[in-house]
Amino acid sequence: MMKLCLMKGACSLAAHIALRWAKATYELQVLTLAELGGKEFLALNPKGAVPVLITDDGSVVTESLAILLFIAQSYPESKLGAPAADLLAAARLNESLAEMVSDTHSAWAPVFVPGRFVTRQTYEEDARQAAYRQLDIQYGRLDRVMQGRTWRLFDRRTVADAYLYVMCTWKDQTPTPLVAFPALAGFRARLDQDPDVRRALEEEESGIREHARSA
Repeated sequence: MMKLCLMKGACSLAAHIALRWAKATYELQVLTLAELGGKEFLALNPKGAVPVLITDDGSVVTESLAILLFIAQSYPESKLGAPAADLLAAARLNESLAEMVSDTHSAWAPVFVPGRFVTRQTYEEDARQAAYRQLDIQYGRLDRVMQGRTWRLFDRRTVADAYLYVMCTWKDQTPTPLVAFPALAGFRARLDQDPDVRRALEEEESGIREHARSA
């Protein structure tokens, strides 16, 4: 049985949603921020970050992009990945995930931890404001991509939609809320009603330490 380590409100929600969509059997461990820096967790992932997926054979996989692709490929019947043997479709899925992880998610760093990007605490608000401008650019591009679409790729849900959903849930923390991006707002509204998404959110909100889902 796989085990997913995550933290409430983090991007690890995407892997959690993907596991539910795949109807996987798994255990769930919800960690606190303090536990991410603890000896036990750092033995699993020295980077001190979630998500972390422990596979059936005990192997440890880190980084959202890798974990989402692993889930999609482990459960091909769920059709959360690219069509089999379609190299271009696989590249498109990797492209979409890489953009959100490397560009959109990374642009949040000065909002969450502005001290990493300035030499004086008095400049932290400047870092946040600069980040807000970059985030509006990122979300504007994603909104244009999603115009006229129900799903990010292939006219069906994939692991890319799980990650996009998480990015959408964060945007209201900025001066420009998600409603300013109507295609993304509509996408989030649809997934807000998805039973697996709702269940994943409930589990993380309640701080469930261990959870098993039967296929």
